[in-house]
Amino acid sequence: MNLRLSLPTTLLAALLTTSCVTTPRQPTVDDLKFKPISSNIPDTRQVTLSNGMRVHLLPDRELPLVTATAMIKVGAIWEPADKSGLAALTGASMRSGGTRKLSPDKLDEALEFSAISVEAGIGKDMGSASLSVLTKDLERGLAYFADVMMYPRFDQGRFDLAKARMLDGIRRENDNPISAASRELGKLVYEGSPYGRTPTLESISSITREDCVSFHARYFAPQSVILGVTGDFDEEEMIARLENVFGGWRASTPEYPEVTPVEEKFEGGVYVADKGLPQSAVRMGHLTLTRFDPDYHAVRVMDNILGGAGFASRMVQKVRAERGLAYSVWSYSMAGYNEKGQFTAGTETKASTTAEAIGLMIGEIKKIREELVTPEELIQAKNSIVNSFVFIFDRPSRILTQRMTLDYYGLYEGYLETYRDKVMAVTAEDVRQAARRRLRPDGLKIVVVGSIKDFDRPLEEFGPVHELVLRDYSAAEGGK
Repeated sequence: MNLRLSLPTTLLAALLTTSCVTTPRQPTVDDLKFKPISSNIPDTRQVTLSNGMRVHLLPDRELPLVTATAMIKVGAIWEPADKSGLAALTGASMRSGGTRKLSPDKLDEALEFSAISVEAGIGKDMGSASLSVLTKDLERGLAYFADVMMYPRFDQGRFDLAKARMLDGIRRENDNPISAASRELGKLVYEGSPYGRTPTLESISSITREDCVSFHARYFAPQSVILGVTGDFDEEEMIARLENVFGGWRASTPEYPEVTPVEEKFEGGVYVADKGLPQSAVRMGHLTLTRFDPDYHAVRVMDNILGGAGFASRMVQKVRAERGLAYSVWSYSMAGYNEKGQFTAGTETKASTTAEAIGLMIGEIKKIREELVTPEELIQAKNSIVNSFVFIFDRPSRILTQRMTLDYYGLYEGYLETYRDKVMAVTAEDVRQAARRRLRPDGLKIVVVGSIKDFDRPLEEFGPVHELVLRDYSAAEGGK
């Protein structure tokens, strides 16, 4: 029996019509529209108060918080040689020692009650002071901040405490072989310069409260301060507030002693501190360049490829990945501002692989001077530097710090704006030429803190070997 099924004509037409209708296209990622990304680096508003203090302002209304940072032209490079540590001790005593209006305990109590943070310190060539305060307590916070900067009390008891802490730190300075190696390398590289000077028990012991008072009075003046403020404020109101708290501060323009420039000598050598340790701390280096040097951007790329990019760098690949001699191995050129910076390479390895690790590191330094880096290394290094550049501007306080740093050290206009383009313009030949000019493998000062008897082979192959005696503080007061 032949059965024939049929559909009504109207239903069949409807089905045919439906099957021919085009389904609307679903949106894809390609259809998303974004506003162009702005890569412009925000600028600060710069004003000068009536007493000569320079101010950078960068409002940010996101949180009811205000932060202020001061950069002061003061530092250890201007302290007397026989008072090494005076600058650091002055900085450590400023905040803790109270102000002319408030004793240390009263100042601590006042700051804690309003959740206000005020800090101060002095480094090699810059002093600093900082304030963090809620907007509602801004007037009170600025008053405390200004008094700490302008009129520190240097309370005798707090000064004695800060001094005791520094003395204790010196007595413990050789407990960490890594810190000891880094410190001794700096002294060798900057021999004869204040940049290589470190405090001693004798120099700290000779410092009095009156020395700190005089040091502060000599260098703290509105003309030597660059102040930066960011956070929840109106610019005109902030300028008025700053005039109110700082405007009456008057002082003579500081006179700075001449700083002996470091003598650039590339005389290689090995300096060994014999300590009974299963692991050697190795630091090697020499003088390098300043931020103003034409090679700076090429050296940044070179650093990344040689030893500054973690697992992607050559030293890590050679010493750790291929040979398994160390967990940490690295190199970096720290460019200076007022003085040439320092190229440093470092690792920690078993005593029995000390010479092998040193030889491999020096081999990579020689190689990058002689051979062109690969296209893959070059583009990876440049992209890494440029992509990480944005993170120094991820919040207003960092932007403010960068702008103030340019002002403090006198870097050229457009330094930040042209940084990425200059990095991306670096070629493989630029890297090689910069390495030839800035890396001196035969002029490396090599410091090793470790057990000589357990070294895999003598270190004379890397240059003349010198005994490095680390002071013993374990005996009587003051050690040897």
